[in-house]
Amino acid sequence: MIKQTPWYWQPFDLFFDADEVASAAFFKYSVKRKCVKGDYIIMANDTGQRIFFLEVGAVKIFNLSSNGTQTIFWFCVPGDVFGAGGISGSDYQSVYAQALEPCTIHSIARTDFENVMKAYPQIAINMIRLLGARLRLACDSMVDMSERKAEARLARALLRLAHNYGMRAGGQVAIRVQVTHQDLADMIGSSRQTVNTLLHEFSKNGWIDLKGRTFSIISQGDLQEISDSARSS
Repeated sequence: MIKQTPWYWQPFDLFFDADEVASAAFFKYSVKRKCVKGDYIIMANDTGQRIFFLEVGAVKIFNLSSNGTQTIFWFCVPGDVFGAGGISGSDYQSVYAQALEPCTIHSIARTDFENVMKAYPQIAINMIRLLGARLRLACDSMVDMSERKAEARLARALLRLAHNYGMRAGGQVAIRVQVTHQDLADMIGSSRQTVNTLLHEFSKNGWIDLKGRTFSIISQGDLQEISDSARSS
């Protein structure tokens, strides 16, 4: 049986339960930008003076170590907000944001965003929910790395992608965005070779359907069972 989806996996919407006046106030101060696949929207050393709202597309949020290793924290969906430096009041952004596909993004100065939140408390409440969700994701990542085997971490990552980017069709859940095997490895703290092996094992067992860089979830229940049971020894 598939467990209830964790609340912090739910797609975020900055304007949830807010009226049109609140969203109009935000867009009044924001700057619209179009990005193509591969564009960097944020670099880690950018000043933390702006917050970003994703209207269309998908954005990868990640850290880049000194040796070039990526750690992917999450993927943003339309309605999402990113730019943790600007949100927290830090001098720098500290993470990278890259477009996974053509995107439409709005950026707003930190001071203007703070004024919008003061004037429209529902937006401030939504931001509290977002920050709480991001904190839970970070905590999950720490627990997963210490307690779960690679196959459990991969199953969990696939379930999260299915929830955020899935389109149900013919009894399967197709992942809408193209996530590479290396992206999955960077998400779960493993190697690409390990992820390749596990994905083909999942496919052989009939849990997923692999087609190049795209895949579909066939059995969420089996992935959930692997996610819950495969603990590190």
